[in-house]
Amino acid sequence: MKFSYRTLSPLLLLCTLTLRGQDTWHGTVSGMQMMYNPAFAGLREAPSVNLSAFTFLPGKGFNLRSVYASYDAYYSGLHGGAGVWLSDDISGEVMNDLRGGLSYSYHFQTGRNTFVTAGLTASFISRGIRSGSIILPDDIDPFRGITGGGAGYANPGAINRFDLGTGFTVASGPWTGGVSVMHLTRPLLSDEETDNNRLDRLFSLTAAVDLSPRSGDLSLLPSAAVIVQGSEFRIYLGSETSWRGLMAGLAMWHTKGGFTSAQCSIGYDISFVKIMMSYSYILSGGAAPISGTAIVRAGAVFGFGNVEKSRGVHIIKLPLL
Repeated sequence: MKFSYRTLSPLLLLCTLTLRGQDTWHGTVSGMQMMYNPAFAGLREAPSVNLSAFTFLPGKGFNLRSVYASYDAYYSGLHGGAGVWLSDDISGEVMNDLRGGLSYSYHFQTGRNTFVTAGLTASFISRGIRSGSIILPDDIDPFRGITGGGAGYANPGAINRFDLGTGFTVASGPWTGGVSVMHLTRPLLSDEETDNNRLDRLFSLTAAVDLSPRSGDLSLLPSAAVIVQGSEFRIYLGSETSWRGLMAGLAMWHTKGGFTSAQCSIGYDISFVKIMMSYSYILSGGAAPISGTAIVRAGAVFGFGNVEKSRGVHIIKLPLL
């Protein structure tokens, strides 16, 4: 099993690296809105910390996982929101992408009940590759076992790049929508000067509507997202509900040339702390070796006090599950 893991996981990774650069799909943008669109900074009802941990194809032993953390709040002196986010995608023993950024969004009112935010994020990407862990078929001798070195497939050391992104949100009544363009610099994630090693610009379109009754403890929040990056696209449709602290969600998502999955989520809201877990199961599109569970996520949100309110800011409820 150890031999199979060390050979198959790097092979899957190298096949991915031969394609145009793509961001990791986490199954949802909920709880991670600021990484996809900086205009979401400071829109929550209170300053908050978001934490999430993901495991991809957990039943296959590929050791593919990711972690995400962010903090954002509204600051009246800045006339908007500001925040910081950090993510690390760990692709087995071979590679990890560490990313982080600072985001700012300017909040203003354009009508009696229409609010707009415009955001900008400056970020970094650090890609580390352990070339000694890369094993290809030519490195395997039937009598001597693994003989390859891997050093010739990737240069040692980290590749560090600077990046920019921008976005907008519009809120009117119970409706909220956002659009963004990330990776404006199209950073080159390799020492080779080829377009295949560039990170494609990521375009996202999100929408949500708060259908919660005016009275009572019940809330209902459907949401949708479309993400386009290069020749790839991802679609997410889902809804979450809460009642007296109990949260539940159901969604479906599809990635072009990849999986169609169903996702169910549960959680609990303890005033200033929200704890949640979600599970995505592949319905179609997965080859036999990678069928079954797609993504498992565990997350938490910590709120701190009350946000500073002003005439020019509109607090909205964002999907968490």
